Amino acid sequence: MLAAIEKELEQEAFVAIGVHSPKFPNERDADAVRDAVRRYGVTHPVVVDSGMRIWQEFGVSAWPTLVLIDARGYVVGAGSGEPDKATLLRAIRGVLDNDAHEGHLDAKPLPLIPEPVPPGSLAYPGKVITAGDMVVIADTGHNQVVVCDSAGTEGQRYGNPEGGFSDGEGTDARFRHPNGLAVNGDVLFVADTGNHAIREIDLGSGVVKTLAGTGEKGHGGSPGGPGMLTPLRSPWDLAWDGTRLLIAMAGAHQIWAYQPSSGLVLVLAGTGMERRVDGSAMRAAFAQPSGLALVGDSLFIADSEVSSIRAIDALHAEPTARTVCGSGDLFGFGDEDGIGERALLQHPIGIAAGDGMLYVADTFNHKIRRVDPRTGECVTLFGGGGPERLPELVPGHALTDAAPGVPAFHEPEGIAWRDGELLVADTNNHRVLSISLDGGSRRVFFG
Repeated sequence: MLAAIEKELEQEAFVAIGVHSPKFPNERDADAVRDAVRRYGVTHPVVVDSGMRIWQEFGVSAWPTLVLIDARGYVVGAGSGEPDKATLLRAIRGVLDNDAHEGHLDAKPLPLIPEPVPPGSLAYPGKVITAGDMVVIADTGHNQVVVCDSAGTEGQRYGNPEGGFSDGEGTDARFRHPNGLAVNGDVLFVADTGNHAIREIDLGSGVVKTLAGTGEKGHGGSPGGPGMLTPLRSPWDLAWDGTRLLIAMAGAHQIWAYQPSSGLVLVLAGTGMERRVDGSAMRAAFAQPSGLALVGDSLFIADSEVSSIRAIDALHAEPTARTVCGSGDLFGFGDEDGIGERALLQHPIGIAAGDGMLYVADTFNHKIRRVDPRTGECVTLFGGGGPERLPELVPGHALTDAAPGVPAFHEPEGIAWRDGELLVADTNNHRVLSISLDGGSRRVFFG
């Protein structure tokens, strides 16, 4: 929404300034914020308020909060939550008109230099999945989806790097920050996060079409409806259960389902309140669910903002939600192995199932964790001790074996299991790694 307002007012004496007041410890790192700015194509200046000083001076109490400041530096409006675009634009134009009338505006352009997208075959890869002999990667920073063979050789790309929202064939189609992926036969489903849409790629013809979402961000409280008429809110991951597509609707704090036979997209679980509440599906609550993994009739969820692994059991009967591990509190994060609520994670985004276990990309701890879905035991397999940053490595750097407590990733977001190894989207290092579950040997699979 803010990007659309900036574009509409690009010829006006207006500038947005982002103030990043972090919740998680990892978000206090200025380099991590710079990566987020590059990944999401933010073109306005961003202040890293790591000590929450600006937050306190402006009396902020919620994310997000918007403050409107006139040309003389006076606060003329403020509000928390996500505003209506038309209302906000009307308010900004009112301030601009008043400042222009009083002669306070200076329309000289600011010397801003956007952060460039990194070079290379991947930029901030999000999710990664395996399907038979195929590996699919969401090349999120390039607005593309990449299909590789089992050895990591690139076969096909879908989507134009410029981004946008249009159907078409191959690179004529346009995505915006794609993330979640799922396969059903020759159909590849894509969670087109930046467009708030679910897309479909016919792997035979290469044709991309939209299944659900209008390209506009939906409002909270929607029960769903016909896919092509229903605005969605930041779909982040997908899972195919044999008859329907399950959707981690991160922006709505809910789990949705798309039914191809009817074309309907409906809420499956969650009230839309951002918190952890276990129990019957429609009374349960989630907090930015961002990763999905199916095991039988249970759906496991990386519930990012409560730093927990959740589950919905009895998917095809009477679905109920429970917490597998993690504190379950919005501010209950950390870095501790343990069982159930004694285990602490920090904003996990990716989850995969294999060989009776769950594998979790504990994103802000720069780790891979293993979780027993029956006991809730969570243990560190690889990584930790801070991020491994590619710029710090010498050219030709040989990958060492991954081990607990040894830096091996930089904000990993996607993870996939295949016999004997994990494929990890090492997001801020712009690569996908293959890691042996027996010994932790690492190699670059793609990127």
